[in-house]
Amino acid sequence: MSGSSHNSTGALSDAVVQAIGEGDIRPVYLVSGDLVVAEPQALRIAERLAEAAGCEVDVHRRPADLNRVFTDLQTFSLFASAKIVLVIDAAILADARSAADLVDEAAEGLPVSGADVELDGRGREAASRLMQALRVFGIDPESGSASSCLGELPEWAFQGGAILRKKKPRGRSKKQAGELKNDLAVLLEAGLRSGLLGIAEGDLAELGKMAEGGLPDGHALVLAERVAAEDHPVVQTLRKQHALVQVAQVTAGKRGFDGLSDVVAELERTTGVGITRDALDELARRTLKQSGGWRDKGIDAESTGRFAGEYRKLANLAQAQGDGELTLIRRQLVEETVKDRGDEDVWKILDAVAEGRGDEALARYHRLMESSGDAMGARLSFFGLLAGFCRQLTAVAGMARSGKVPPGVRNYNQFKNRWAPVLQGETPDGAPNPLKGLHPFRLHRSYLAASQMDRGELGKLPWRVLETELQIKGEVTNADAAVAALLGRLVASRL
Repeated sequence: MSGSSHNSTGALSDAVVQAIGEGDIRPVYLVSGDLVVAEPQALRIAERLAEAAGCEVDVHRRPADLNRVFTDLQTFSLFASAKIVLVIDAAILADARSAADLVDEAAEGLPVSGADVELDGRGREAASRLMQALRVFGIDPESGSASSCLGELPEWAFQGGAILRKKKPRGRSKKQAGELKNDLAVLLEAGLRSGLLGIAEGDLAELGKMAEGGLPDGHALVLAERVAAEDHPVVQTLRKQHALVQVAQVTAGKRGFDGLSDVVAELERTTGVGITRDALDELARRTLKQSGGWRDKGIDAESTGRFAGEYRKLANLAQAQGDGELTLIRRQLVEETVKDRGDEDVWKILDAVAEGRGDEALARYHRLMESSGDAMGARLSFFGLLAGFCRQLTAVAGMARSGKVPPGVRNYNQFKNRWAPVLQGETPDGAPNPLKGLHPFRLHRSYLAASQMDRGELGKLPWRVLETELQIKGEVTNADAAVAALLGRLVASRL
C-alpha cells in the first residue's frame, strides 16, 4: 500500500501528519480498521488539522444523520474561517457483508411501542442503523412502505451478523427472523416520522464531492470507520490522494490473535505502560471473542473495546503499584483483576474427554458457561455437539466390530487409508451410517476414544444422552451438573 497506508502502528499516520505540517492538506481523510486503533489515529490527524487551521475538533460518534453534519461543514465558512469534523463509526463506506451486523445493531433499539412514538436517542440511532442497512443495498427507505422496503433485503440479513452468530452459530430461526422484520418495520416507520434519513445515496455523493475538493479552505472531514469496502470509489480516491490510513483488524490466527500487536502498541503509547507476553496472552484469552466463519475469523468490536478498557484499567493499577522499575502489566495482575469473558473452544472440551483429561474437560466447560452471554443457548449448543460425539462413539464401536477394525491404530495416515473407509462403509443392516461424511481427523479422534472405552458403557451411551437431554430441558434444577455428569461418565468409562 502506498502513501499513508502502513503495516506498523508506529508509522500509521506519521506521513499524513507530516504532510499536514508541510501544508499538504486534503479535504477528507479516512482511517479504517479496529476502532481501538483507528479512532485515536483519526483524532491525531484531526487535531493536527485543527492546529494548522486554528480551531477546535468537532466530534460526532455514530451520527444518526450525516446530512446535517455535512451541511454544517459545508456552510460553516459563512460564519468562521475553519472547521474540522471527526466522524466516528458512521458505516457510510460499509459493504453488503456488514448489512447483517447493521440489522443486529438496529435490533438493539427494540421494542418500539408504535410507529407514531417519538424516538429517544437510542431509538434514533437504531433506526439510523436500519436505514444504513437498506442504503447498502441501494434501497431508499422512503421508496415504499416500511414492510416492502425491508422485504427487499436478503433473508440472511435478518438471521444474524458475525457477533450474534458467535453466540448462536445457526443465527435466528426463520420464525425469529420474520418476527424481527415485523418489529423493525415499526422502528423504520418511527424513524421516518422523526425525520431521519440514515446514510443516503446523496450523502455518499456529497462525500465523493468533498474528497475531490468540495470543501472551503480550512475545512476538513476525518472519518474513523471499522469497515470500509476496498473497492468503494471514495476509498479508492482517498488512497490515490494519500489520505487513507488502514490500521490492523484483529483476527483469530492459528497461533493467536493477528493484528493484536498493533492494538497493544497503541494502548502502550497512550497509557505509557507496557505488558509482558504472558500477561498479554492471558488478557486476550479473558476478553476477546471471535466472530465470523472459520475461513474468515475476526474479533467482534465489543470484545476489542473490552480488551482496551481492561488494558487501560490495568495500566492505572500497574502505575499505582509501581516500585521504581519499568512499569509493566504482569500476568498476576490480570488474573486478579480481569473477569474471564473470553472464548472457550468447544472442540478442546471434546478432545479432553476423548483423551481422558476429565478435570480439564470440566474446567473448560464451566469456563464456557461463565463467559457466555446466553447460558441456555451455550449449554444447548454444546450439548448438541456432545450428543453427536456420543453417537459417533457408539457408531464407531459397532462398525469396528462388524468390520473387524483393530483397536488403537494411532498412525493417522494408516487409519485414514485403511480403516476409515471400513468405518464409513455400509452398515450390516443397510441403515444410514452416521459416520459417513465425517472428516477423517475427527473420525480418528472418535475411534481412538472408543477404542479405550468399556463396551458395556458404549452401549448405554444413547440412553445416557437422552437422560441428560431430558434433565437439561427442565427435569433438574442444575442443568450444568447434568452435562458435567455425562462428561464425567465418558471419562470414567475409559479402560
